[in-house]
Amino acid sequence: MTSEASTGVQQLADADGHLIEPGDLWVERLPEDLRPLAPHFYRDPDGTFHSRIYGIEVGSLEVMHGGIRARDMLENMGLASAMGVPLERVFTGPAAERHTILDAPHWAMDGRARLDFNLTHGVSRAVLYPTFMLAGGTLLPNLAPAVCQVYNDWVFHDYCGASRGRLIPVATLPLTDVDAAIAEVRRTAEMGFPAVFIRTNPVHGRRYSDRAFEPLWQAIVDTDVKLGLHPLPMWDQDGASRGYRLPDIMAASCLGFPLDMIHTLYEMMAGGVFDRFPTMQTMILEAGVGWLPSFFERFEEHRERFGSLKAPEWKTPPMEIFLRQMMITVEACEEVDLKIALEFLPADHVALASDWPHYDGTPALVSGFRTASAGLDPAAVRMIATGTLERWFPS
Repeated sequence: MTSEASTGVQQLADADGHLIEPGDLWVERLPEDLRPLAPHFYRDPDGTFHSRIYGIEVGSLEVMHGGIRARDMLENMGLASAMGVPLERVFTGPAAERHTILDAPHWAMDGRARLDFNLTHGVSRAVLYPTFMLAGGTLLPNLAPAVCQVYNDWVFHDYCGASRGRLIPVATLPLTDVDAAIAEVRRTAEMGFPAVFIRTNPVHGRRYSDRAFEPLWQAIVDTDVKLGLHPLPMWDQDGASRGYRLPDIMAASCLGFPLDMIHTLYEMMAGGVFDRFPTMQTMILEAGVGWLPSFFERFEEHRERFGSLKAPEWKTPPMEIFLRQMMITVEACEEVDLKIALEFLPADHVALASDWPHYDGTPALVSGFRTASAGLDPAAVRMIATGTLERWFPS
């Protein structure tokens, strides 16, 4: 194979992009009695960035759960919209001049502009996940259901509504209230959402293998929506951030995403979730690919040796589960990850991701993918460029 293998790719489909929510979305749209508790991020008259939740000024806290400093949390929010921005602008300089989530490019907050940006940069369709609301489903149960409803209504109608299916919204669920999460699965499926997502963290100490979540998995199966597993190794839940006490965003981004994903997949497999729900179509997101073949081999070695005693509900080998009901995303410009993915996994179970507009995104996605996929099988390259997403989300 030569670089000619991928030069014919003119368009990509994005299986994991992000948007940026307006900072005043919830203080404007929540029921009035909940607005004092609403998430809210804004600049004061002096230009200093603020973030509030539960009526608390985040910047006033000495430390947050998991040991992260409140100042670090606020800086991390800026990274979420820092594609193409020198990181010094996020971390250094006067407060009023720093890049924050409020400084996201217009297209990250406006769906019509997003569609134009995507098409201009060779992305024909995109599955979109939130940014702030990656954590919204794990807010306190008196707030999470309403916060999720406001976001889901906004992303479906305001952000993606005019895209004619080219921007594909994924619903967020209030996981701290399972009954409310079930209701939101049914409500959003009726609206036309094709997928929902959960974080790869235990929810207030409860793991996804817990039988309390069984009705949620059943609702997902019954409504025929896809399930996304999306990491967010931040400050508020068990997992890599609290367990390892990762010191900063560099460690959280490098280690937390794959570690939380590996743990969640193991926990759900060992707990028999995918054996009890073999038709629950599940997407493995923003954690890379290279670890999966070797870890699934390791999972299977331990299932064979210990399973009958320690995990009796785990009936199916991990790779069989993957081939039956899963797909995984790989960032479009990751050369080694792409090669591992196509050496060990079927191309129609691998889809591309942009991670736009987060700090690791690049607008040069098509050319980056051509370079990264040079020398690989042309049919496989075409499949992961657009075919896998079309198989999972038919247009």
